[in-house]
Amino acid sequence: MNSMSKNMENPSNSVLTITAKNMDEIYQKLFEMYQSNYRIINHHTVLQGGFLGLFQKSRVKATYMLVNEKNNEADEFVRTKNEILAKELSMATEVKKNTQMINQMFQVITTQIDEIRSNTSNNVHPSIQKIEELMIQNEFPHSFISYVSSRITSELSFEKLNDFDFVQKKTVDIIGESISIAPSIHTKFPHIFVFVGPTGVGKTTTLSKLSAGLVINARKEKRPAPVVRLITTDYTRVGAEEQLRRFGDLMDVKVEKAETAEDLSSILEKWRDTVDYIFIDSSGCSPNDYDMIAKMRKTLSLPEDTLETFLVVSASTIASNLVKIIDNFSIFNFDSVIVTKCDETSSFGNVLGVLHEKRKSISYITNGQSVPRAIKRASVLYFLNSLTGFKLDKTHLKDKFPEEN
Repeated sequence: MNSMSKNMENPSNSVLTITAKNMDEIYQKLFEMYQSNYRIINHHTVLQGGFLGLFQKSRVKATYMLVNEKNNEADEFVRTKNEILAKELSMATEVKKNTQMINQMFQVITTQIDEIRSNTSNNVHPSIQKIEELMIQNEFPHSFISYVSSRITSELSFEKLNDFDFVQKKTVDIIGESISIAPSIHTKFPHIFVFVGPTGVGKTTTLSKLSAGLVINARKEKRPAPVVRLITTDYTRVGAEEQLRRFGDLMDVKVEKAETAEDLSSILEKWRDTVDYIFIDSSGCSPNDYDMIAKMRKTLSLPEDTLETFLVVSASTIASNLVKIIDNFSIFNFDSVIVTKCDETSSFGNVLGVLHEKRKSISYITNGQSVPRAIKRASVLYFLNSLTGFKLDKTHLKDKFPEEN
């Protein structure tokens, strides 16, 4: 035996020797040959092999003797100990084998999962790939693109997927269905409108456009002009009050300033029975300025059933920032969103995708500085007609998404 040798010339109870790589191997071999009928006397390390004393290997040489069942209690103890050691070694070997098998199985499963993922991504239908590219071009968020792709894949047969014109038509329909337009429902008289939102989105200009439209349309239709009043609570932006007062003078509309909730309540109580519309402008601030937002909310703490609140956002706001704006201004319980500066962008996917995810509707859009012409009611058709790269069936879209009169 190369790795193990033993002296077997002596009869039972003689001293024998055995050499192996380590003591674990000696215990295992002795148990296989004699079960528990042996007793190890001592052991030490020896060197074997090599050439001219070089490259020798370390081995363990043990001296032992065979015993029989008539031996004393000490022999029984040693025999029991050896048996336990041999069993533990056997169990350890089995555990090692099982661990190796589990690791091999895990590697195989991991490889299979990677192959499935690779095949799945490579097997996306060409029509779906083209649609996703068009939606990326229109700046739709990834989550909304996944939503549309999933619907197309589940709702269209393979034959329909091969018809890219039909897939485009289906995609545009899904986008249109995802757009929520706020209804033209106003609160009881007087109609009180509050405008909130971050700095620089055009709240004051939007307020001016809406209020001017009421007065100018009444004059055009030769009916009594409604009584309109403006209130500014913006005490942070230099010139905010002056800008609103200049507009008020131009339209012959009174303007008041409220710095506290008490000021605002007092002004509203004074006008409650004598005016038709009240427009309230608020301070613009960063969506991360929680203290300012809380202070604004305290100033605008009015009974919600008496007013309609608009969140004003810019059309060019990137999706991640728009999510943050909606979340942080939700403290105002705004009814709908006004999208401003639509003339400054060619893609609305960012706005449409986020508003769909947040379940928010759109009431108005603005597309320029002209007062009051540069504001109008939002419509599904406006956003669909602004899609870039899509082939649009405009007759179909007019029938499916009729605009509100």
